[in-house]
Amino acid sequence: MKPIHIKEFVPQERAEEKIKLLPVFLEIWNAPENLPCLSPALLPFESEMVSMWLANHKDQGGRYFCALNDQGEILGVLVAKVSPLEGFEIYGVGVFPHRKGEGIGRRLVEYAVQVARSLHFKALRALVFADNTVMLCLLLTSGFVPTGMHYHVRADGADAVVLTTYV
Repeated sequence: MKPIHIKEFVPQERAEEKIKLLPVFLEIWNAPENLPCLSPALLPFESEMVSMWLANHKDQGGRYFCALNDQGEILGVLVAKVSPLEGFEIYGVGVFPHRKGEGIGRRLVEYAVQVARSLHFKALRALVFADNTVMLCLLLTSGFVPTGMHYHVRADGADAVVLTTYV
């Protein structure tokens, strides 16, 4: 496997990271094979909305972890929300479709678990649409267990599974 390293991007504070992350985020999240796994409304993510998220993420507890190759190109992104009251939650994991199957998503999840542990959280949650079997398998084989269900949360009526790992 080619070397991959994970770096936290802080686009609210570093304009160059926002400039680099915005188009990649939109391309990954809006890829036809990724969109149903990441958009509850099943609508594409718009540049203005994502730009606002990136500009204000720290105020909402948002964290962006990017998988990079040796040239510094972003291959995948994990979005997490970290709150002292609500805990550590993975909001989404996206990888370029042509790079799937290389372990990038798994590396991002492993990194998020390490960050949660370093911040002294005892658990890490993720909400995954029930038909997203790839992400369900990734999390289940990474020590997550199902801890809840949310019914009819996607625009087409799909359910979502809450998965938790205890760190």
